Amino acid sequence: MSKFELFYNKIPKKIENIISDLCGNYIISQDDYNPYSLEKVQYYHPLYNKFFHLEDNNYNRITLNHRYQFINNEYVHDTIDDTKKQKNTFIKFSPLIDPIRYMIGKFKEEHSSLNNLPKLENENKIHENLTDVQNVSYVDNFCYYLASKILHSHNIVHGIDYYGSFLGMQSKFKVDVGEDIEYLSNSEYFHENINNLYELNKHYEQYNNSGSRANREKLKISNTNHHNITFNSLPELENRDINIEYNTINNELIYEKKITNKTLTNDSNIVSTDEESIESCENPEEDSDSDNSEISISSGEEEDEEDDTVDSCSKESKESTLSLSSYETIESSYEDEEILAYIYNYPIQCICIEKCNGTFDSLFENEEMTSHKGICALFQIIMNLITYQKCFHLTHNDLHTNNIMYIKTNEEFLYYKVNKQYYKVPTYGKIYKIIDFGRSIYKFNGRMFMGNCFGPNGDASTQYNCEPYMNEKKPRVDPNFSFDLCRLGCSIYDFIIDEEENPDDFNDLQSVVSLWCKDDYNKNILYKKNGQERYPDFKLYKMIARTVHNHLPENQLKLPYFSAFEISNNIPENIKIMDLDNLPCYV
Repeated sequence: MSKFELFYNKIPKKIENIISDLCGNYIISQDDYNPYSLEKVQYYHPLYNKFFHLEDNNYNRITLNHRYQFINNEYVHDTIDDTKKQKNTFIKFSPLIDPIRYMIGKFKEEHSSLNNLPKLENENKIHENLTDVQNVSYVDNFCYYLASKILHSHNIVHGIDYYGSFLGMQSKFKVDVGEDIEYLSNSEYFHENINNLYELNKHYEQYNNSGSRANREKLKISNTNHHNITFNSLPELENRDINIEYNTINNELIYEKKITNKTLTNDSNIVSTDEESIESCENPEEDSDSDNSEISISSGEEEDEEDDTVDSCSKESKESTLSLSSYETIESSYEDEEILAYIYNYPIQCICIEKCNGTFDSLFENEEMTSHKGICALFQIIMNLITYQKCFHLTHNDLHTNNIMYIKTNEEFLYYKVNKQYYKVPTYGKIYKIIDFGRSIYKFNGRMFMGNCFGPNGDASTQYNCEPYMNEKKPRVDPNFSFDLCRLGCSIYDFIIDEEENPDDFNDLQSVVSLWCKDDYNKNILYKKNGQERYPDFKLYKMIARTVHNHLPENQLKLPYFSAFEISNNIPENIKIMDLDNLPCYV
């Protein structure tokens, strides 16, 4: 199977004309919000310099060589036959800097540099985040391109189609800050700049007038690392399920995420703490309820003394939500209850991809997922992971049920070939595709792509420890190919497994998910025997990376749940077979 080549195509239509059409056709809502109200729009972004030799007369008139080029929300330009085709498009408005950190003043000293987008020759001062090729948004965008090439060049139906991207300054960037409002309210900078740098909807006024902030004693944190709080001294909350993803809202949307007590912290884009680093991993002798049963954690870097009072709050409980890759554009039926911020003149990337029909999560929420349907769906996801690992050495690093979507299909079965073995899997009318690659680590043409969220000041800085962000003072932790299935299992676990349920009575889907949630010592990575979370918040991510190595996607095919799909090679000639054996490696 021949490799696809990376090159650029010229754009048939000026981006200004595309944006003008989009903006003019959008019905402005009561909040005076139009997501297509963009200025300084451009196709160029810094990654192009790494692959192409560009000139002043062409650098902003090109896009990557994906088959379909975005025209509007309903049509694309087919570069193969030079025709216009109908394709429903989803636009992901991806911020180039973190909105929450912006609203507490983390960029106040460099504010003017955020108003300029990167050019081929940067005459004006531009913030380093916008020129960094490892910007989470750029890493996300390029991976969508690679996924589409897998779809069209190698006929792997699980690749999500990509129609291009462009940068711009959005007049109002819309973000749900409800989960962060207490954190934001502790910042003087946040209050000083309301209606200056951003505005909030009426529900913030209701929150502000409710007394919840005025009656709260200001949090005081001492400089010492010592405390007299133990895990067992904390009361157990009936609802442990806190979804802390930040979601921008848009009417042009693919899906809706409902928050229930099934989501759990596992289903969140949680971030790392700079206060802890894992120094050693030991096999605990007992699965007791004490902290002694945990893998040892030692004190790490000290807090930055220059941080303001907001940062004196626990980074794991507060800044743990600041993941750029988590800013999905979601249309919510509860919008009238949300606290929304509209940030003025904000740098974003618009990523144009195919519009899917729903999320994997919604199928569990609506109890549409039977055991066999679930096993068939997981088989598709395994094949998707095997493909990306083989072609790009990719780890997704945040694969949960909301980062897997499906499109409807009339195909009754999908056929695969892996390690010379053929498989036939029922679709139940759905083809699954992985999305949201902002935290993905992958390689292409000799380059490693690892978002700056893994850098020293990033929200996932302690998940791994390797180049290009290697800290020589810490143990090396490389990307883990077993991470994704364990993380996925953690997000499914509470949907299908009750605490009292006997494992001997598990159905096939429960058995697989339970297995994926086991660490190298055969212990549940999510819960202790007493039902308490074993590793709360982002510590779960760090411990999966360090203590889970037995869930490689390719090895799952040996399990009886998946080997049941094996068939002989006597397949009719008209059947399309996805041959993973012949996929080339692009690293």
